[in-house]
This record gives sequence, structure tokens and C-alpha cells, in this order.
Amino acid sequence: MTLIDIEGSFDQHKIARLRHWLAEHPLMTTQSLAELALRSDPDHVRFHDGERRIGTDMGTLLGTDPSRRRLRNAIDNLHKAEAFVQIINVRKDPAYRVLVDEVLDEMLPWLPVRDRQLLNRDAAAFLASPGSVTPFHLDHEQNFLCHIRGAKTFYVWDHRDRSVVSERSLEIFYREGALRDAPYQPEMQAKAHAFELQPGDCIFMPMGSPHAASTGDQITVTFSVLFNTLSAFDLVETYRANHVLRRLGLTPTPVGDSWVRDSLKRRTVGAVRLARDLARGRTTERRLQWY
Repeated sequence: MTLIDIEGSFDQHKIARLRHWLAEHPLMTTQSLAELALRSDPDHVRFHDGERRIGTDMGTLLGTDPSRRRLRNAIDNLHKAEAFVQIINVRKDPAYRVLVDEVLDEMLPWLPVRDRQLLNRDAAAFLASPGSVTPFHLDHEQNFLCHIRGAKTFYVWDHRDRSVVSERSLEIFYREGALRDAPYQPEMQAKAHAFELQPGDCIFMPMGSPHAASTGDQITVTFSVLFNTLSAFDLVETYRANHVLRRLGLTPTPVGDSWVRDSLKRRTVGAVRLARDLARGRTTERRLQWY
């Protein structure tokens, strides 16, 4: 039995609702993930304990706790607090690395041959209190979001809808890692795909898909298996190229309007960057630097 049921119609560029079989795995219990949070590098565990709304700025919301005292308190009181705990870089943990790689290795045959040598593999885990909100935001990875425990309403917007997030905002996001000039607006809500998630439900999101969530009356646990393909890297590089061109006073064509122009922009900006790095004595491969 595969860990995520992927159908023949799977397309890495489209949102999809799937099923997964991770919910009963011993590494997916709330206790196991709490232990992971408390043994992980403090910089890799970000949390918030307090009220959040869908329009709250996610970039400034989450904090870390080098002492782990506040983090431990938030985890111990998940049932009654307004806490949200995010564990990133989960694949750095040896036990979870095996599981993440197993999921991704099973997924590879569903990708085009060119994309099967993944440029990035990782995972993130999320623990949230009852009545908790995850604000509107974007991620830099392609994402199999596997819901593990409790009930959650999950909202995801089409990553190609420029009325939700503009070309300029994406250029900044992929170049600087910050989502600016794209605040949540109530009129966006009607455009969201809304999924009522129970344990075993999985949502696949293409890279850059805006999303948000709210939980029901129980603690919720969600585990995201993350990756990036060469096609995703090309998209990132094209947005970065447009960012550079716009800073030079030009008005670049939107990403995706012309494959030929996108390719030319990537090669031109890449050559300029390589020449600059060589002049500075840098020879480090940049392919895995996502943001």
C-alpha cells in the first residue's frame, strides 16, 4: 500500500484532493511530534500563542524560543490555548528523513522524467489548538499536505490567479522571501477552494499556492511533505529575473506568457549573476538556494 494515493491524472501544477495513510504511523502521534519539536534546533520550531486572524501577517507572527520554556508550555496547553506550532526542516531528523524519503520516492513516477531528480526534499509539521487560525500565506515548496488529527477547514487559492497575488508580489516573494503588497482581502474568500479535512485527507498544492486554515473544536495535527522539481526551479528563476528587470526600469512580460522569453530571461540573468559571482571569487552552486 502506498502512503499517498496518487491518481493517473495527477499534475504538479494543479491543486488536488487525495488520500494518505500516514495518520496511524507512530511518528505522526501528537506526542511524537511534540518530542520532535522539543529536540529540534530552536530556530526550526516557530510558534504563536494568542489570537490570529486570516489576514494577520504570517511573516511577523511566528517566533522562536531558544530556552524552550514557552514552547513547552504552548505544547502542554494546546488543548486550551490559542497556540500554533510549526516545525520546519523535519527531514534533518534521522527518523523522519526515512519516512519523508519513502513518501517522495513513491511519488516520483507520477512526475515527468525531467523532474524526478528532486532539487529539494523536506517536511514540516503543524500542531494547533482548537479554534485556531493559520493566516493567509504562500510557501516556496510543492506540498502534499497530509491531515493527521482533528477537523480542519483548509482554504487554498489558485497559484495562477493574479487577482489574489500579483506578478510583482511574486517577484518579491521568490527573490526576497517576503510576501509584500499582497495582503488578504475579504473579497478573495469567494475564490478559495474550501476543503473540510479529516484524518486521512491530503491536499496537493503547487508551489506558491496561497492558503489559510481554521481548526474545529479539537487539537489538530498536519504533516506537509515538501519538494521542489526542476520545473519549479525554472519558475523561481524566471520570477527572480523579472524582479531584476523591473528594478532596472523595465516592464517584463508576465511569467508563463512566453516559454521562449522566460527561458531567455533566465539564461541572461543567470549569466550576469555567474559573471558577478566569479568576479567576487564565488563558485558555489546556487541551485538549491530557494529564497
